[in-house]
Amino acid sequence: MYQVTVDYAKVNLDELCERAGKEPEGVAIVRENRSYVLITYEEWESLIETAELMKVPNLLKQVEVARQEYQKGEVLNMDQVFG
Repeated sequence: MYQVTVDYAKVNLDELCERAGKEPEGVAIVRENRSYVLITYEEWESLIETAELMKVPNLLKQVEVARQEYQKGEVLNMDQVFG
């Protein structure tokens, strides 16, 4: 992850915003003993959505069962689902 100091961030905010859009992990801004992460709004939304999905009980198990059914050809077409 690209890291900069707060002083550098103050002077180069435009550059850091541009870089945050290109760096998958964002940009770390370090101040004293703490770090802050600059990421795009889209990345933030994605992280929030993932966190919400992970709250669903047994979600990963359900996905794995669905994947196995799909691989076996056990699928429904749109008419079967929606009539």
